[in-house]
Amino acid sequence: MTVFLLICLLLILPLLAGASYFGYQVFSLLVITLITLMLISVVELLYVRRKFVIGKVEPEREVVRGEECVFSIPVSLTTKWLPVGARLSAYYGHSDKSVKTQSKMIDLDLCAGDRGDIHFAVLSRHTGMLSLDEAVVEVKSVFGIFKYRKRYLNEREAMQTLVLPRTDQRDETTMRALDRVDESDLEHRRVNERSDQIETMRAYQDGDDVRSMHWPVSSRLSSLIIKQYEAPISAETHILFDDYTGYSLEIDEKACDQALDYRDQILDSVAGSIHWMLTKEISVQLHLGLGQNAWERLHISQDHMRYKRILASLAPDSMPTLAELIHDQLRFDANDRYLLFSRRLSEATASAIIHLARHACQAIFFYFKPDETSREEDNALRMMRQSSVEVIQVNPFLLVKEQADGKGNTDV
Repeated sequence: MTVFLLICLLLILPLLAGASYFGYQVFSLLVITLITLMLISVVELLYVRRKFVIGKVEPEREVVRGEECVFSIPVSLTTKWLPVGARLSAYYGHSDKSVKTQSKMIDLDLCAGDRGDIHFAVLSRHTGMLSLDEAVVEVKSVFGIFKYRKRYLNEREAMQTLVLPRTDQRDETTMRALDRVDESDLEHRRVNERSDQIETMRAYQDGDDVRSMHWPVSSRLSSLIIKQYEAPISAETHILFDDYTGYSLEIDEKACDQALDYRDQILDSVAGSIHWMLTKEISVQLHLGLGQNAWERLHISQDHMRYKRILASLAPDSMPTLAELIHDQLRFDANDRYLLFSRRLSEATASAIIHLARHACQAIFFYFKPDETSREEDNALRMMRQSSVEVIQVNPFLLVKEQADGKGNTDV
């Protein structure tokens, strides 16, 4: 019901009373004029409903965190001369514990024959799924006495956009660790076949291949000398991470927002590391504990966007612990390296990482240290520092603060 319709209904009663009590014809004429105006408005509304076409909500398929996600509704008016006014009311944040439910209104005036889109933008604050809970389009005719509306609900229209993690948020500490990963690819292993690079030489032993003999040196030393060759290690990089930050346990709006900020930092570091290794043409596998097969992991390396979509589609606090992910590994290759990311740490997780480091070529643990740690977390961290595990300690609180201040990233 519009305000004009309410005014018209309220005017009818005093006009009828005035016409019957005072007998003035002007009151009768006003009543007739008002009723005629309302009938014309009804016909006008029915005509506009046929000529004003409202399409479906079209969200962007995906955006990078920090960008605005634009939802669009195509509209067209096919009347010959009659203009209309439209208003979009959008509601979002109902399923997000980190913000209060918010709404925005956008007005649009259309002339006869106009075609266009009603745009509504929402800032993507956290990695994951950004949902528009409800959208209502109201259409008014020229007189504005009547209006009709079209309602869209997320349950029926799937008004969602995938918010991808950022790949440019690695701090200096992470970059130095990744540089060491790149340098470790230059490690070599000894091979018996010929190659272009000689690692060392040794005295001849029974059973050695004569083709490996270093004749010039043997003639100078008057002793048989064998050449030993080296070749680069073909290492596979495995990435395991735990996105738990306590979001599922929080109720307070500010605490939920901070937990998602911490989770964003973990996902950004994982995505940035994968992006960096793919640009270096380093083979990488992402393990989620979801029964991925080899073809899916291979497909991640071929499609540089797939891993971002996989990370964005994960629900908060849905990943298993690093200990569980490590136990799911069927075997460990001595030539492989493992990059592990987590904010949650226990003695069981530390033991699993130490066991992994003993069987792998390299194990680097990126620890997003909480503001306050328990005794078990301190003991677990001490266990790993005393082992062959390389621990990279990152303070996500400082990272979030620096990002909010617009100063970029920092390291601890």
